[in-house]
Amino acid sequence: MRFKYKVIDEQMSVAEGTLEAADYEAARRMIQENGWQVISLLEPRGLNALLNKRIMTKVKYESISAFCSQLAMMVRSGANLVRGLEVLKLQLEDKELQEVLEIIVRGVSRGDSLSQAMRDCRGALPDLLINLVAVGEESGNLESVLTSMAEYYDRENYIRKKVQSASIYPVILLTVLIGIIFFFMNFLLPEITGMLTESGQSLPLPTRMIINTADFFSNYGIYLLAGLIGLVFGLNWLFKIPKYRYYRDALMLGMPILGINIKNIVISRFSRTFALFLHSSIPMVPILNSMETIVGNEVSRTGIARIRERIIKGEPLTQAFGQEKFFDPLVVQMISIGEETGRLEEMLEEVADLYDKKVELGIARMISLVEPVFTVIIGIFAGGMIIAIALPIFSMATGTQ
Repeated sequence: MRFKYKVIDEQMSVAEGTLEAADYEAARRMIQENGWQVISLLEPRGLNALLNKRIMTKVKYESISAFCSQLAMMVRSGANLVRGLEVLKLQLEDKELQEVLEIIVRGVSRGDSLSQAMRDCRGALPDLLINLVAVGEESGNLESVLTSMAEYYDRENYIRKKVQSASIYPVILLTVLIGIIFFFMNFLLPEITGMLTESGQSLPLPTRMIINTADFFSNYGIYLLAGLIGLVFGLNWLFKIPKYRYYRDALMLGMPILGINIKNIVISRFSRTFALFLHSSIPMVPILNSMETIVGNEVSRTGIARIRERIIKGEPLTQAFGQEKFFDPLVVQMISIGEETGRLEEMLEEVADLYDKKVELGIARMISLVEPVFTVIIGIFAGGMIIAIALPIFSMATGTQ
């Protein structure tokens, strides 16, 4: 199989090319044996590649945290790695993680390193975890790396749970609103419409609007649904293109309340991951290469790419970060202090803790705002429907008298 790669070679310059390998892992190992840092490695495309590709479910961050914590205990105790992994497989309840551990045990048993065996579970484990485990193995600091990763993924899981809990209430209210509209359109409105039509009187504008809307959904609802599904798939395809993904992320960052929360989450993740890499004694350029894929936001990703290019050209870290508007002055100042004092890792951890608190406060503020806003929206919809029905009925009653 022919793979297309983009790497940073031993001269710290970007190089591109192709190579022949049996599979993805073989290609990746060939690159690593050359001492190159992988930027991208693209698999061959086509029907055969699609049919041969094994799809694995991503392991939850909560399970990854438990796995790293328990494996660190095994390493600390000096237990045999294969035996320790087999014990972990029996203890953990997560089915996806058990499948991953089975592959890892098989790889380690045949002589692969832990990181090489983890790479055989492509798609199931994060690249960040695999790369840092490899660094820990090379430096003899695996226990410390696993402990740090357990804390990191525990924190990531906490932030994700916070975001998910913030979205539950709006989803419930939106479901209630859709249910009210569906019940009104399909059960209540037809009965009332028949009664109003038989009376022969002219209907008020709000009532006519509701009836026309109901007729439109009845006649063209299936086409509207198909159009919405097509729009979702089209946008999903469009946002795979970096240019349009950048526009989407920039728009979201510009939104009130939501934008600042997204930015705080990205900065928190960036700072904590940066500190992890520094703790593992990885050079700055490879750190920034990896950070591009971790932050999860195209605006910040392009900013990090520009920072990396400036550092390659010889600019100091603080100056390179200071030219990017995405990073707050506080972050730049803390990086500057860390550079001057030689405590950059500690400063970044403090930044991450600070922005974690900002994220918690921001999410709490969002929840407190969402509840009344959605309540008002439901009230407007329900009140509008009631008024649209009550007006002609009231007119009929008045005319009868």
